[in-house]
Amino acid sequence: MTARAYGTTALLRRLRRHTSLSPAALLVIGLLATVAAAGRIVIPVTIQYALDHALLADVDPATRADVVTHAVVAGVGAVVLAMIASALMNFQMIRVVERVLLDLRVSAFGRILRLSPADPRASSGTALVARVTNDIDVVTLYAQSGGITLVQNIAQMILALAVMFTYSWAPALLVLIIGLSVPIAGHRLQQWVGRRFDAVRRGVGTLYAGLLETLVGIDTIRVYGIEERMRARAIAQIDAVRDAQRRTLWPTGFNISIGEVASGLITTSVLVAGTAAGVGVFGLHLGLSAGDVVAFLFLVTFFVRPMQFAVSSLADSRNAEAGLRRVLEILDIEDEAAPTGRTALPAGPATVELGGVGFSYRTGKPVLRGIDLRIGAGEHVAVVGETGSGKSTFAKLVTRQLLPGSGTLTLWGVPIEEIADDALTRRVAVVPQDAFLFDRTVEENIALGRADATRADVLAVLARLGLTEWVRGLPHGLDTRVGQRGEALSAGERQLVALARTALVNPDLLVLDEATSGVDAGTDVRVQHALAELTRGRTTVTIAHRMHSAESADRVLLFHDGEIAEDGTHAELVDLGGRYARLHEVWARDSVATSEYVPSAMEHSPPVGGRC
Repeated sequence: MTARAYGTTALLRRLRRHTSLSPAALLVIGLLATVAAAGRIVIPVTIQYALDHALLADVDPATRADVVTHAVVAGVGAVVLAMIASALMNFQMIRVVERVLLDLRVSAFGRILRLSPADPRASSGTALVARVTNDIDVVTLYAQSGGITLVQNIAQMILALAVMFTYSWAPALLVLIIGLSVPIAGHRLQQWVGRRFDAVRRGVGTLYAGLLETLVGIDTIRVYGIEERMRARAIAQIDAVRDAQRRTLWPTGFNISIGEVASGLITTSVLVAGTAAGVGVFGLHLGLSAGDVVAFLFLVTFFVRPMQFAVSSLADSRNAEAGLRRVLEILDIEDEAAPTGRTALPAGPATVELGGVGFSYRTGKPVLRGIDLRIGAGEHVAVVGETGSGKSTFAKLVTRQLLPGSGTLTLWGVPIEEIADDALTRRVAVVPQDAFLFDRTVEENIALGRADATRADVLAVLARLGLTEWVRGLPHGLDTRVGQRGEALSAGERQLVALARTALVNPDLLVLDEATSGVDAGTDVRVQHALAELTRGRTTVTIAHRMHSAESADRVLLFHDGEIAEDGTHAELVDLGGRYARLHEVWARDSVATSEYVPSAMEHSPPVGGRC
């Protein structure tokens, strides 16, 4: 994914586009920060007033007492005001930050969910989720700590400098020049630091994705005994992040030293200039009283400390900025042209028509070319072909997971891009080869397909598919929890749940990605019975990996190299003696060989080393 360069203004524009970031809210935060800073700045002014008009002045004791009292009251009032304004600013800023971060999470995860199957990044959704989670966590940590303090410090620096100019423009100008030298001198260095933190964020994202992949595939890793190899890969990724972090240390440390040198130079310059002016050295006469010099030194402190904090927190701010940029890269992924969704669909089973349909993924050669096809209402079509012939892409086009790159595709005579999303989801259903189940009960997984489904609806569907006895045989019936990804059930039982879920939706166009693949022999009978009931009276497209699925279809389409090479009934294509006949012959021969195969005594012995 290509990184984009964003300045501060551009980042704010992107945030406003994808979040509820309000300029009014930022203005309120700025005003409260200004009030809080002003409350602190009042303290040096009251000290100067007390020194010049009471403690160092030739006045009577009563006047001296009144001046000091007034100064103390003003100072205490300013401190209280600063405390209240600071608390309100913190509350407002945390509220805004949390809202923006929530919007970022929702927008980023929503964008990942909307990735087109044609986008190669769609296959690495878990890696993108891990990356976004980590990057937003980094932004959150900085925004809730350093970000809030930075806003307060910037306001304090500006006000302190403004008050300095009211005392004496010459030393204030000196402070300004030295202060400006820090960001000017460190501009290229900050760019360097930013690039290095970009590398850190990329490394962390790769590490998280790799660890997540390892955890998901832990069973496969154990089966093949490659724990050490995967451990070595994880260590290499951890070392890469460590090295990337180390490469940020030198420029970050150098930048901090620039800030410290500038802070010391400011303090020393003001102290020397103020003292020299007070005693008239080198002919300097700045018109500063003793109280002015003391107040000026306090103000310098109020300017220098925030500057030191800003410089020292550069690493955290650059790290957070790099994370924010990477999140914005996810949000920058362009959506495919959205369907207009204005046309309702006629009742009854679907008709499917393709005219000159072609399709290519974003990286690679054309997958489908010039597909002309009509599937009649209620027809059962089996799609066969070698791996990579375009079968799965065809199924995704028919169900609008993908949009044609060229040509026209209609369902019920309506262009597919004009069909409303809710209408399509109610009328079209897909049963994948490996059905995904959530870690809930059997009933909840079946009812997932219809929001208003009741237990009675679920039981009725199970009875229609002949699955009532199977459910009763489960440990807790419909209340049996299926575990993560349905691991508490066998592959065949997971397919039964998926078929019942689909039957509850009652679609008019059904796409089966070989729903019997990988099903054990005992469950296969139930699956076949449920399939026969499910496909009755509706248009069905079966992506067939086993030839018996093609034998039972009304019509067979053989895909080869992105085109429909053969089209006809099973008997017609066998008699034709073409590619389908050869595929069927090989499958039949292998099926006979498998049925006549008798395992040897050795094959009944347990596997060696726990592998299978």
